[in-house]
Amino acid sequence: MRKAILFGEHSTQAPAIARYIDRDRFDPSFAELSGPDMMRFDLVVPLSVPQIEAARGANAAGRRRAVLPRPELVALCDDKLACNQWLIANGFADHVPALLGPEPDRFPYIRKARHGDFGAGCAMVRDAAAAAALGPIDAGSFHQRAVPGADEYVLHLLRIDGAIRFTLCYRYDMGTSLAVRGSGEPARSTTPAEPGVALPLCTAILEAMGYEGTCCFNYKLEDGQPQLLEINPRFGGSLVGEVSAYVQAHLDAMEPIAP
Repeated sequence: MRKAILFGEHSTQAPAIARYIDRDRFDPSFAELSGPDMMRFDLVVPLSVPQIEAARGANAAGRRRAVLPRPELVALCDDKLACNQWLIANGFADHVPALLGPEPDRFPYIRKARHGDFGAGCAMVRDAAAAAALGPIDAGSFHQRAVPGADEYVLHLLRIDGAIRFTLCYRYDMGTSLAVRGSGEPARSTTPAEPGVALPLCTAILEAMGYEGTCCFNYKLEDGQPQLLEINPRFGGSLVGEVSAYVQAHLDAMEPIAP
């Protein structure tokens, strides 16, 4: 019997999942995540940060249908400045590009919105003229050293009951060293990659957080070591092509919650 999978609505990811998922094994649905209707599914997968809280209602009646990070960890990872500060405070400072003050005098650097997806609110500041054009920074943004290199990586991880159950890594070729990947600057190509040294690092971070559920790390390599750009506490867009493997790994790792 096919497993019934409920995904949250998403304007780009939901159509892609519908195209790629193995319908011989899975019966996918897409809807807003709310109410008792979630109880009829074998697995519930939120596709955005706001959907995570609603998905918690899927775990009821002694059965686990969703593995989700704790609310405080969702909030931490969703705040890029707070997440960087947590990483520095918990022994991972070597993998965090330096945080800068409100008026950096060394270029290039990046101005980042504390909240947002796909490059929203982020700008590469290459010189004093670009800084002046942006104007003063506000409390919703921060400055950080720009990591050089045209290659950016994403590592998708699923952690359930303290163990990594699924990994998937891609390399984005941005074509230029200081691009800000997003809707304005898409990758020229996306190719599978081996996570290498990033996997034990990211696993250690999730262990230190006590993180359970789905996430993705974005990073660059500098002198062979990962420099973390952000941690997203959600299903990442480039996971859609391997959604069947992800769903199967998720189902295989889940067990009923004790009454």
